[in-house]
Amino acid sequence: MGTHIDPDQPADESTGRVGELLHRITDDVKVIAKDEIELAKNELGHTAKVAAGDGAVVVLGGFVALIGFAMLCSAAVVALAAVIPSLALRLVLMAFVYLIGGGAVAGVFAKKLGHDGKPHLAVAAYEARRTIAGAKESLSHS
Repeated sequence: MGTHIDPDQPADESTGRVGELLHRITDDVKVIAKDEIELAKNELGHTAKVAAGDGAVVVLGGFVALIGFAMLCSAAVVALAAVIPSLALRLVLMAFVYLIGGGAVAGVFAKKLGHDGKPHLAVAAYEARRTIAGAKESLSHS
């Protein structure tokens, strides 16, 4: 029929070992999950610092380049006086050159920052998958 458990008899040793093993595996999985989360946080923090540093350099370099380009456009407006007599037309022409050049530079650096700003979580994800697979395998063998 059914199994009768006598409270006066000691528990089966193997049941105690399996329970202890499951408890240890659970604790290990918790520690590993915590470590994986910490690893991901560190990777995101590192990526954010690199992106912020690159962004600051780009802004400073862009500011200096903007001033230099403005001076170049001003010189071109003066130099074009012999070809285009209207000052307004020369200024509009150089404004278009200025807008096109600035847009191209901004697009190139935005693309670079977008590529460099992505966190590299491939290692953390791979380790998490391996850990879960190992825990499943250990539980299936027990």
